[in-house]
Amino acid sequence: MFPAKEGNVGKKDIGLKSYLQNTARYADLWNCAVFRGRQVVKAENLQEITPVRSKSDREAVLERTGDLVMKQNYNGQRFVIFAPENQEEIDYGMPVRIMLQEALEYDRQIKEIRRKNKRICQEMCEKSGCEQQTAFYKDSGEYLYKVRKEDYLCPVMTLVVYWGEEEWRGAKNLHEMFNIDGMDSFMRKELKRMVPEYPLHFLDISKFEHFEYFRTDLSPLLELYHRRNNKDDFMKYINTNRRSRDMDEESWYVLGQMTGSKAIKSIIMQKNRGERSNRSMGNVIDDWMNEGREEGREEGREEGRARGKAEFIIALLEEYGAVSKELKLKIMKQMDLQILDKWFKLAVHTRNVDEFVQQSQIER
Repeated sequence: MFPAKEGNVGKKDIGLKSYLQNTARYADLWNCAVFRGRQVVKAENLQEITPVRSKSDREAVLERTGDLVMKQNYNGQRFVIFAPENQEEIDYGMPVRIMLQEALEYDRQIKEIRRKNKRICQEMCEKSGCEQQTAFYKDSGEYLYKVRKEDYLCPVMTLVVYWGEEEWRGAKNLHEMFNIDGMDSFMRKELKRMVPEYPLHFLDISKFEHFEYFRTDLSPLLELYHRRNNKDDFMKYINTNRRSRDMDEESWYVLGQMTGSKAIKSIIMQKNRGERSNRSMGNVIDDWMNEGREEGREEGREEGRARGKAEFIIALLEEYGAVSKELKLKIMKQMDLQILDKWFKLAVHTRNVDEFVQQSQIER
């Protein structure tokens, strides 16, 4: 129903990153996708940190950038780093990609520990003499590598969020990337035992079904995205589910970016018009779906409703391909709301523009 447009991948990625910078949504995504609705990640304890992870030595510089990284403060000291990876296309090397990014984060933490220990030890020496090194570093290993036994790493977790059209055919753990089918059973078993599996934390939006776990606008947004290829189901959800009407404008913008839907963009344009700027998205959708139409309104209001309905019909037809200027003009000139209601239903159920023209009996 809503095919992605070429060249729109970057915009979708940026839109999702911006959308998930809201800590309530960020926490909600993790709690639902990984923890099955349990409120493990707390929005009030989240803080965004740099997504860039790098490592350099004399021969090479290595850098990886994640989509969005946040740390969660825990008891004022400890935190877990969460890093959603928005993914539209299948990356067949995803387990290695995530493993490398997480390893770079652990390497960054080790470097930070070493810098902190060197600074503290130097300050102790300046105050009380260099004999304080033996009080700070308990053995030669701590002194040599500048990491003490009492130092700890903060755990890192990465969630891969896949919203692609095709079924994910890539590996979801490191073992699936090995070619071990030709080995004898003992060797296969030993390799799997000795080499960590490194499984992905993976959310396939098209297959996820437990939307009741969500507490934010992610629930109606992802439910609508889940229905993007079934126009009847999509419209039925909007028509019957109150949460879609209460969904905020930013969520509608992101949904429009993710689906590339002209119909959704038209709804947003209708909301942003001056005469409707003070109305909620729910009110606009109600008008466009022609629910609860009030009688006896002034003629100008009726014309405005007809214009909005006509624009939505055109937007629905454009999901199937180009709509001629002549056909657009004839639809826009129609002011009879009953006829527009009939055309709207045809536009929802039709399979192409020609079929709509034939059933609507509009002369080209």
